[in-house]
Amino acid sequence: MDTFLADLHIHSCYSRATSKSLDPPSLAAWAAAKGIHVVGTGDFTHPGWVQMLREHLVQGEDGLLCLREKSDLSSYIPGFEQRLEAKTRFMLSAEISSIYKQGGRVRKIHNLVFFPGFEQAEKFNSKLERIGNLKADGRPILGLDSRSLLEMVLDTDPWGFVIPAHIWTPWFSLFGSKSGFDSLEECFGDLAGYIFALETGLSSDPEMNWMWSKLDRFAMVSNSDAHSAENLGREVNLFQGEMSYEGMFRALRREGLGNRFLGTLEFYPEEGKYHLDGHRKCGVVMDPRQTMAHRGKCPVCGKDITVGVLNRVMAMADREEPSRPDYQPGFSSVIPLKEIISEILGVGPKTKKVQSFYNSLVHRFGPELQILQNVPVEDLGRFNSPLGKGIARMRTGEVIRQPGYDGEYGVVRVFTDTERQEFKKGKRLMPVAEDNRKQEYKRIKSVQEDPESAARVQEKHLEFNAAQQQAIEAGPEPVLVMAGPGTGKTQTLMGKVSRLLEQEVNPRHILVLTFTRKAARELKDRLISIHGDDQALPRAETMHAMAFEHWKRVYGEEPLILGEEEAFKVFAESSPDLKGSALKKAWQETGAAREQLLALPAAGENYNRQKQDWNQVDYADLLEFWLQELQSGKFVRPYTHVLVDEIQDLSRLQLEIIRELLPEKGEGFFGIGDPRQSIYGFRGAVGDVPQVLRSFWPDLQVVSLKENYRSSRGILELSQGLFPEDASLEAKVALPAGMTLYRAAEGVQEAHWVGQRISELLGGTGHWQMDGQTEPSGLAPEDIAILVRFKALGTVLEKELHRMGIPVCVPQQEPFYQDHRVELILKAASRVLGVSWSQEVFECPEKVLAKGPLGLAAYLGDVPPFDRFFWQSRAFRELEKQYREKGGWAGLINHIRLESELDQAEMKSRKVKILTMHAAKGLEFEAVFLPCLEDGIVPFAGMDFLLGKPAQAEHKSDELEERRLFYVALTRARRHLYLSLAGSRKVYGRLLRLKESRFLSMLDLTGVHKTRARICKTKREKRPRLF
Repeated sequence: MDTFLADLHIHSCYSRATSKSLDPPSLAAWAAAKGIHVVGTGDFTHPGWVQMLREHLVQGEDGLLCLREKSDLSSYIPGFEQRLEAKTRFMLSAEISSIYKQGGRVRKIHNLVFFPGFEQAEKFNSKLERIGNLKADGRPILGLDSRSLLEMVLDTDPWGFVIPAHIWTPWFSLFGSKSGFDSLEECFGDLAGYIFALETGLSSDPEMNWMWSKLDRFAMVSNSDAHSAENLGREVNLFQGEMSYEGMFRALRREGLGNRFLGTLEFYPEEGKYHLDGHRKCGVVMDPRQTMAHRGKCPVCGKDITVGVLNRVMAMADREEPSRPDYQPGFSSVIPLKEIISEILGVGPKTKKVQSFYNSLVHRFGPELQILQNVPVEDLGRFNSPLGKGIARMRTGEVIRQPGYDGEYGVVRVFTDTERQEFKKGKRLMPVAEDNRKQEYKRIKSVQEDPESAARVQEKHLEFNAAQQQAIEAGPEPVLVMAGPGTGKTQTLMGKVSRLLEQEVNPRHILVLTFTRKAARELKDRLISIHGDDQALPRAETMHAMAFEHWKRVYGEEPLILGEEEAFKVFAESSPDLKGSALKKAWQETGAAREQLLALPAAGENYNRQKQDWNQVDYADLLEFWLQELQSGKFVRPYTHVLVDEIQDLSRLQLEIIRELLPEKGEGFFGIGDPRQSIYGFRGAVGDVPQVLRSFWPDLQVVSLKENYRSSRGILELSQGLFPEDASLEAKVALPAGMTLYRAAEGVQEAHWVGQRISELLGGTGHWQMDGQTEPSGLAPEDIAILVRFKALGTVLEKELHRMGIPVCVPQQEPFYQDHRVELILKAASRVLGVSWSQEVFECPEKVLAKGPLGLAAYLGDVPPFDRFFWQSRAFRELEKQYREKGGWAGLINHIRLESELDQAEMKSRKVKILTMHAAKGLEFEAVFLPCLEDGIVPFAGMDFLLGKPAQAEHKSDELEERRLFYVALTRARRHLYLSLAGSRKVYGRLLRLKESRFLSMLDLTGVHKTRARICKTKREKRPRLF
């Protein structure tokens, strides 16, 4: 009789914290790759998901659904080349989160609901809509007790049923230690008899449940609870008999008739994130006996321990050891195949290398679960020796277990640290069968098919050239590393950290400072990827975040930080006699004086007094306070080594803080950056970092990195023309270079040309006009960037690319908080918190605001300018999510204001990016377009000049900094560089006719392909001088 596997608990893209690419075809594809025959749809309570299910699936007579289109599904899995048949069946399922009070306690229970068809599911949804909002989340949160929920299911259809989800999880489960019950009857009352199956959850397995005799009658099912298609099958159920809704229903009820439930494939329970007891914030993990010895308290902070699944099971158990009833099926413990491959290859399980190896295994041996359970280990060993050994150990339970606790996933491995180090030293896999070696090498190494990929892999292994090694070994005297673009700045910084750790410097005595929060996050990720997360690591943080933390530590509460707009309004109110350009000039002078540690003008003094009166803080206040604390000796200097990334972007104020963090002679200082990329003078960045640092520490050692691993030689030689007096960079990666300069008649024509070239790079074939040059195709949209001097220039380009069907995004214009209605909400919250805003604020009681975004939605409804569509919008959903994650309005507002333009360049994948040149700093792309290269735009002469008001212009253009900015833009490109300009263009509705940028005349254009459009003969207006 046929057997089949079913994973019945998953989520959709409409649930929180799930992959946005979740859809029925991707679920079917991954199910086929894993060998799963039936998948729960998840989230059938969400209208948007139901609509998507109806579009993709058709209802069968067996109570299951299948894909409407039977096409090959291999494209839904990265790099998968084998055909995947659309045979996966779907079963309508949903998870309901119930929060209610019963027996004097708050109960938080998750239950799974199943129906045999859309008609029954939508009938059920119509009932739930009267209770709560089904559109807010794929897993709706309802104030509905579990018994009433079960009754509603049974009333809807007799074939509907409920399975309590992950029954032992401390939070949101039937028997959870935090908010669950002590018996099924207590939860479901007189309807408890209608429950015939329970879900074990990732942190327990059937054997643990066999400790409690009251659970003997239930079918113990296990599912993945997948939040992405790739995570399907972490746990699955095995059935025998008819593959139908009724067949599985009867099998779980043990009603015979040829349908049987044969057990489960399970996580090792230690891998679940609530297996043991603990307190993650304090790093405390304990087994049940230790928890009892400490009376359930954390030995570090004294707060309650989160009691894990094992402890809770033991507390409820009435047996000394597990005893499986004769009628209960068994189970097998498995480890996801990618995790085993990850151990062998020594890289993360989500890397392309692991995916490539995974694909080759599925192609060779069949679906993943078949490989884990049925394929002879001898066959696997001939393919790859460590693989066969690892799966053999998994099948016999010879694994290394590091249990999870308090929300921290555990780790289960099949290889020891020594064995994994041996794999790394080998730098290749163990021997494979002779007839498969060549083919398998290609599959595993497919991420290195081109030279630049090879360069990236080399960088990941932290192999250093002579100059990098010199920088890493320099010290203990202060060291400044001059790292040009693409010379391995971050790699060298990581190498310095590794060197200090090798010298047994206490990680807590090492501080790595970055310019942006995004850079700090990336450095933390790099540190973990290199050194692992099982040891203490140095702190990587921004200077503002460090100052913010110190302020909070001193005053005992978080300051509410004024954003740029709010700060300017406070400044204006503090000096009411200043108006227009005089006000703007005074504001700029005040900011420059603070960052450069100069005497404040009178307006600046007024501004400081106003902030003090209103108890407000801006960014500079944080740094000034920290510097004062350092200079007065109130801040204890815990760091012996201070490493600073992007040193060229710091102001005198920030450099003085670094100086105070270190001994008098600067021992332990390591700064890295490139003065040629100093582009933040308008924010107070010093122009000559080496000179300032030498004034601090005359013994400063300077090391220069000149070997470039990013760009083609042609691009490097071209950009060198901007700084001919400096030593040139040496291209170390042989890349084909394509460089083009296009002169358009007008801006719209230029935008169309850019679109055509991008279409060619993406594989397009259409040509609006022939330019005599064929560009290679095959890039992905995310490989391409258009860099403009200021945001308004991107509008025409974005519209044209949209018109041409090219996926494009402008990250700076997409943050959720720029939605007008979100702004109103934030202004209302800020006013309550005491920040000065404009009067454009809707009336809302404080008690409503205190309930958060969902409370506002319930209160405001369709009150203009709000409507039901707004409460369903992406902007509102993101607002609510961030409110929860940041702990309330104050945390959310601070988070938004601490974000910089560079942080906002968290770009959507698979789209061409339109960025400002400033926002592109630190990024790299295969192809870069630099349009609008006219004098007055590049270099920028100020918006007043472009708008025809040169006499009123307060903009003081620093041509040297503008040249550095253009240099940054040029060196973002790896292989393809497109320069363009137009004879005329409109900016803010004004027609401009500007000559080409003076910077182009500095470049050696010998190797650049030049083309132009016919320029219309029009009378050119007289241009005023720019500088």
